[in-house]
Amino acid sequence: MTESGGQGGAAAPDQQPPGQAPGAAEPSPPESPPSSPAGPHPTPTSPLPSGSGWEGGGTTAGGTSGCVKALFVLLVLAVIAVGAFIFFVGSFVNDLGVGENGSIGDDCPFLSDAETRAVLGGEADAIELAGLYDVSIGIVIDKRVLPDAPDCWVTEGSAAYLARIALHQGGDASDVFAAERQRAAPTSQDQGGGITLENSGYFGGEASGIGDDAFCTGLSDTIMAGVLVRQGDRVVYVSVGPPSEGEQVPDMDLTPDGVVTSPGLCALAQDLARAILD
Repeated sequence: MTESGGQGGAAAPDQQPPGQAPGAAEPSPPESPPSSPAGPHPTPTSPLPSGSGWEGGGTTAGGTSGCVKALFVLLVLAVIAVGAFIFFVGSFVNDLGVGENGSIGDDCPFLSDAETRAVLGGEADAIELAGLYDVSIGIVIDKRVLPDAPDCWVTEGSAAYLARIALHQGGDASDVFAAERQRAAPTSQDQGGGITLENSGYFGGEASGIGDDAFCTGLSDTIMAGVLVRQGDRVVYVSVGPPSEGEQVPDMDLTPDGVVTSPGLCALAQDLARAILD
């Protein structure tokens, strides 16, 4: 029997690894990819570059808070809403036509046109909010406060494109005011299952220097705000909108409860309320 040239079971020195052609050099390890000249690419968890307009924590690169951003958006929406609302009111009034005495409805029983124009300027006309007017203008005008009280609305004013004035009289004035103050407060309702419904309400802060009790209201959906005042046995609510031009957005502020207020509109509403109470 012929002996093998190698030692028992050892591989021949020239034996090639499986899958490699004879005489082929061993493969070199893969080279690392060159670094980008601009530096490493940001990972998905990296913060956005400065100046992107938004960074973690609800602030912009310049440090502006999320609340201020929300107010800015609200300002833009306010301009759009006011313009659309002015167009609606103007079209509605024109469609109704004007009476022989220059009025488009019955005069307000507790506020004269002269008193209204002294505060709002222009051709302000105080009209009783009843009948056809109540079922039309009443849908969009600010009726959050004293919704069932006798009321009037004002159009054609230069200081405000629209206003509502409501008056309650009686021995229960204190109770009526207290009830309206409670309705304006923020609410929180536990729905169960860890769900809570929060409502910031529309209380815009106490108002001083007028009546026995008074508070401002926050902006309504149609960009109106005002003041509720109790003086003796009378409770008056006045709510006004921005100027008729629609180009001037009202001044805005934010209460700790998150109510968007307009100190300027509240001050204007107080001037109109004094015309009734004085």
